[in-house]
Amino acid sequence: MSKAIDEVQVKQIFMLLHGMYGNSVLDKYRIGQVDEKTGEDVGMATARSVWLNGLREFDSGMVMKAIGKCAEKHKTFPPTLPEFRDLCKLFQPTKWIQQPSAPRLEMSEALRSEQAERTRQSIAQIRLRREGGVSVKPGEEGIPTLHVLIAKAVGLAGGDEIRTLMQLDERREKA
Repeated sequence: MSKAIDEVQVKQIFMLLHGMYGNSVLDKYRIGQVDEKTGEDVGMATARSVWLNGLREFDSGMVMKAIGKCAEKHKTFPPTLPEFRDLCKLFQPTKWIQQPSAPRLEMSEALRSEQAERTRQSIAQIRLRREGGVSVKPGEEGIPTLHVLIAKAVGLAGGDEIRTLMQLDERREKA
């Protein structure tokens, strides 16, 4: 999960909003009083501080997605902090809270064991495919399976699988 936003990211949000909406962002927050130390409008600095506190509960990923949604939801004017928070909430994961009155479904031990075995088999199949193996059903072992494994190996090594298999078939027929 991304970390909570910081002052630098809030400045970036204001720059993005300024890029999207022009001076209407500045007009919304500046008061015309300049801080002598920073040379910045006091209203803009205060607005950024308020936005930082108002957006602390959201991670930077949610905030950036909300910026993207601004163009769709707020076409003419920049959003206020409450409107921007609503956009952020669209991307917040839904928290599930179990209701005490909700019925609880129980699973039998046999069904639980069957499900666990299916899960183990699925995991084994995924590992086998990831490692380049071939699943073989009982009774299907032998030359055809060996050919498939050789073709995979040759293909992974950057060779010509078809030519290699044809050469193997020719050698097998001669033997």
